Amino acid sequence: MPQSNQQQASNLHVLVLYGLGFLLLWEWLRPLKEITTTSDIQIFVMYTFFLFIVTYFQLPFWISFPVKLGALLYALHSLYFFDVFLSFKWVPFLIEDIQYNLGLFSERNWNDMTSLTRSLLFFVLLWLVSYLMHYWLVQTRRIFVFFLITVIYISILDTFTVYDGKFAIIRTVFIGLILIGILRMMKIIETQGFSLLKGKFPILWVAPLSGVIALSSVLGYVAPKASPIWPDPVPFIQNMSGKEDGEGLGKGSGIAKIGYGENDSQLGGPFQFDYTPIFKTFDNGRHYWRIETKEFYTGKGWENKIPTQAVAVEPGLPDADTDYTRIWEDGLQMEDHKARIEAEKGKEYSFLMIPGKLKSIKGGSETNFQLDGVSGKISTFRAGKEEKLSTYEMDYQLPVLKEEQLKASTNQYPEYVTSNYLQLPESLPQRVKDLAQNVTASQPTIYDKVKTVEGYFAKNGYGYNTIEVAVPKGNEDYVDQFLFDTKKGYCDNFSTSMVVMLRSVGIPARWVKGFTPGTFEALNDGLREYTVTNANAHSWVEVYFSGIGWVPFEPTRGFDNPFQPEEDQQSSAPAAAVPDQPEKPEKDLAKEQDSNSSKDSNSGFTLKSAGIGAAILLGAVMLIAGLAYLFRRKWLRQYTIWRYKRKQGSETFEDAFERLLWLLRVYGIKRRPAFTLREYALYVDRELDTKDMRILAKAYEGVQFSPNKRTDLWNDFHRELWENLIKRIRP
Repeated sequence: MPQSNQQQASNLHVLVLYGLGFLLLWEWLRPLKEITTTSDIQIFVMYTFFLFIVTYFQLPFWISFPVKLGALLYALHSLYFFDVFLSFKWVPFLIEDIQYNLGLFSERNWNDMTSLTRSLLFFVLLWLVSYLMHYWLVQTRRIFVFFLITVIYISILDTFTVYDGKFAIIRTVFIGLILIGILRMMKIIETQGFSLLKGKFPILWVAPLSGVIALSSVLGYVAPKASPIWPDPVPFIQNMSGKEDGEGLGKGSGIAKIGYGENDSQLGGPFQFDYTPIFKTFDNGRHYWRIETKEFYTGKGWENKIPTQAVAVEPGLPDADTDYTRIWEDGLQMEDHKARIEAEKGKEYSFLMIPGKLKSIKGGSETNFQLDGVSGKISTFRAGKEEKLSTYEMDYQLPVLKEEQLKASTNQYPEYVTSNYLQLPESLPQRVKDLAQNVTASQPTIYDKVKTVEGYFAKNGYGYNTIEVAVPKGNEDYVDQFLFDTKKGYCDNFSTSMVVMLRSVGIPARWVKGFTPGTFEALNDGLREYTVTNANAHSWVEVYFSGIGWVPFEPTRGFDNPFQPEEDQQSSAPAAAVPDQPEKPEKDLAKEQDSNSSKDSNSGFTLKSAGIGAAILLGAVMLIAGLAYLFRRKWLRQYTIWRYKRKQGSETFEDAFERLLWLLRVYGIKRRPAFTLREYALYVDRELDTKDMRILAKAYEGVQFSPNKRTDLWNDFHRELWENLIKRIRP
């Protein structure tokens, strides 16, 4: 055969091998979007495809290496930087990030690695794998081991994660068998001396091979399958590893991923944020997504000791006399709302997320609902088996409460409240009770006591931390450890401590689990669209107020309570009492009446003038306020600098840094939900072309995690960095 034909055949079969090899490697990338927090999978796929193309043309090393390196840097730039690639302003930040992570490598601190460096390492791994694919396909002509590992990889993900590998297995088997068949034919060709284009072994034989494999795959997919002989091993393996269904907040061993879990008997331990979307909501209210409550504190965690009181719930139409959730007492002023929940594929739950006083549920004609009267959890069933709903709608109500109503509440509680929601373990250290008494002693009302405990943690330097979170051992109490020893933790620590402190002073409270409202996305048909992720899993506190019901409170630092009662309005002061006057003679009384009549004749003019003046003054104030708000970006920076210029005190630095974060939001440099504080600081420095934000953020983290070191932070050095950042913000 002429040399050109042989070269053409060689190029053709190598191209086919590279194409099939890329498709096989692609199966490794597909699951990442569902089982990790990685969202930009297409960038990794395109980078891998580019590597295969460059490798196919077999360019010299001095050309291929810089080309592949340039593609890697461009891919990183596309993921994490927002300026022009060729400006190279982003290069110093990349180098600094690598240097920072090299320090973490030397300390073996893998958990604090930044997302930028993690992505860089993943791109390097893809580069190495692309070279190995060339080695296996072209040089050794052996791909079976990689094909087998790919099948095992997909099988494990399909078994132990939410990834559905049914079609992935079919694709992998089809591609892998064709690759193995082609490589086998090529070996026979080389040993026997056949030609690819002429002779006894034409390349068209690949078509029958593909047809046989495709037919086998289809028949295997549609054929009936026998029932499994052995029980599912997954629950057994999970139980042996100590992992329950659901991911949960800190199970006490290892580093878990945040998410909703049912077992709260052992709280504590670190977790990682997981921003995997769970469901979308379309709602005209803002609130917690409540799932269940727990009433019994063991000293290590929470359990429900009251026997379950199952109640069937009839979805039907809204019924003004029915409250499925039993949160609020009758007689309150309520506002009507509606919500629709759409679960992400593979993330459905067999229970409802409850926004408030539930009036009706629409979740399918054959779906049954069952309320646990103790925990408030509403489970979903169909034909007697648990049913996971992908979408459902609810009509619900939220109360309109005023602070004076809460302050007027007394300690006359129903018997079921006092018997179940004042429980404390006998082993609770006395110093926890003493602290609660000291904190609330000077407060006049129950509501004031609750608000004081709610704000106690932020005012006393308790830090929010998800990694350095201790697990109580032996006889240690979970709340005592947090209040007096570690003083850092996440929502479970804050909410549990608030409940225990309130119960210590005779105020009924309970622990609640669910999700925060989520991230606002857009308006859709008059409803707000929110995205709720695993990272929104949360716990908070509900306090019982006599005649009102269970009111939510938020003690966790850095979180805001979506439910806020209306504040007291300043009422006009009552007129001072006039002392008794002696009776006047009739003549004096007549003179006084004449005098009053003359005064009344002028009072109309006086009142009218005063009214006009007040209206003009009010209009001027509103005009000035409107102009000030309209042009706030012109003066807010200067006002903030002036306000903090001469401020001193141990909490000034923390105050000033949080004001800086607020200013950045106002001026459009917003923090993405997935950003850690360090990543956001890097983003701010890129936007403002400085390195100051990273220094301030590092100092602020030190304040959060080591509150005793805050005294010297508001010094000339940090103040100058802070002012420089504010001055660089563009109006």
